[in-house]
Amino acid sequence: MEESIIKKYVKDLNGLLKEIRSWEEKGTIVSETLSNVEPFMYETAIVFIFGRLYNFFSFGNIVFASRIGPPYLDCVVQHNGDPKGLEFEIRSSGFKEHIEKRHVESKDYKNTIIICWKHDWIKDCPSDIDVIELKHFWELAKNSNQTQ
Repeated sequence: MEESIIKKYVKDLNGLLKEIRSWEEKGTIVSETLSNVEPFMYETAIVFIFGRLYNFFSFGNIVFASRIGPPYLDCVVQHNGDPKGLEFEIRSSGFKEHIEKRHVESKDYKNTIIICWKHDWIKDCPSDIDVIELKHFWELAKNSNQTQ
């Protein structure tokens, strides 16, 4: 995940990583388990994990409802006073289906953030779409824990 995305949306990276490390220590949400179940994950797991980490992001009000703003996005948040559509996916490439089925138009990309477990849509992901890869934070937490 790009450093610019972290700087743009994460208000407390150290707190977020500390939270993830505490989950790992307690066995609440363990990265090895997540890696093993990744092929069987549902979008609701991503919503759950993001909900547990929400306070570490620089989002304001959040509305979980269908068909708000651009059709078919999962919810809308405020970021720096602007509404942003959130789309939860296991893999970022899952958002392609929304584009192909015209559930979301290209004019809405700049207002869309994909929250996913794994960002696998690197090659042709439109540059107007921001992607927050949750798995990346587990990797950062593990690596920063080893250096402390």
